[in-house]
Amino acid sequence: MNDTIYLEIAEVIELHLRVMERTGVPSQGIRAQNELESALARPQTAAYYEGADIVRQATVLAIGISQNQPFVDGNKRTAYAVAETFLRANGHPYEGDSIAFAKQLEAVAERTGSLDDATDNFEKWLRVHTVELMR
Repeated sequence: MNDTIYLEIAEVIELHLRVMERTGVPSQGIRAQNELESALARPQTAAYYEGADIVRQATVLAIGISQNQPFVDGNKRTAYAVAETFLRANGHPYEGDSIAFAKQLEAVAERTGSLDDATDNFEKWLRVHTVELMR
């Protein structure tokens, strides 16, 4: 039985609106809903085809949102909020700084190597800053 909690598109849009409000920047909305849907499907695809654990799923979710750029603005901020919410909802809270998280996402965007290598590096970093709680 799979008891993983996945976020719905409406929840992610609401998170985006809250993030933008908290940072004092009005949301300009979604640029490409299909790109958001694609990013939200990545964790489930990774779980099914790769046997990905929660941290790997959070990794592909955050990178999907930050790389797909589904929102007009605030994609990295939203990626952080979504990944943090996903991890916490699934008993693996992120215990790090939001700025450090954003810098890791920037490193993925500015990579000199492959996206796969950058994703693996981000995942390794995220594992160090994630704790598994007993559920």
